[in-house]
Amino acid sequence: MIHGIFTLIFVIISIITGAIIISKYFKLRKSQFLLFGLFWIGLTTPWWPTIIIFIMTLVTTAPVNIEAFIVFGIAFLPITIVLGLIAFLKVLPKKKRTKTIILILNLSINIFYEIFFFIFVFTDISMIAETGTSTFMIKWSVPSQIYFIVSLLFFLYVGLSFSISSIKEQDDVISLKGKFLLVAFLSFTIGTVLDFAIPMTLTYVIARLILLTSTLEFYIGLMLPKFIEKIFLKNQ
Repeated sequence: MIHGIFTLIFVIISIITGAIIISKYFKLRKSQFLLFGLFWIGLTTPWWPTIIIFIMTLVTTAPVNIEAFIVFGIAFLPITIVLGLIAFLKVLPKKKRTKTIILILNLSINIFYEIFFFIFVFTDISMIAETGTSTFMIKWSVPSQIYFIVSLLFFLYVGLSFSISSIKEQDDVISLKGKFLLVAFLSFTIGTVLDFAIPMTLTYVIARLILLTSTLEFYIGLMLPKFIEKIFLKNQ
């Protein structure tokens, strides 16, 4: 129950955060805001089945169709990751050749998993995931976990590269944004690893809290509200 509640809070706040970031695109017409917003919302899709199963368990006693919810939660994740990578590569100070290599590797991994996913989701769902000890806990298979880990490493590498390059900027505002983004990427990585590596209710709750803070940190790093800027740069 607690696990489901914290998951619901994390996803709702992440979706709201992503929507706010997307709204910036319509004001500034800068595509990276649209991509970053969609990316952050899409990153929460692995937790959507947990939320839907949690809500269904509360409102009905009918058997839960895990296959349908897993499709709903994972089918668009590879697309989300590619969109996020494109957004980061647009602003990352890397050579064009390096960016191309990163994009091709990431595309290959995501296309492979998407094919794998749609083959087994209709033939042997246990190759993707199954319910855990609790009805609304999803236990991901080893192939899915490997895909998540590899994607997380790409996310961490690109995110840290972008954050560190921002921190090194002479502009104090950009540098501060980089620091928040650095903490956000590290928080998201730690929270995700805890979530998937240690299947315990207490760990799930702690992981969701860490993921929740990463959402707030990501929002501050991209948008930097004026009151945050004043607090940290009051002597500038």
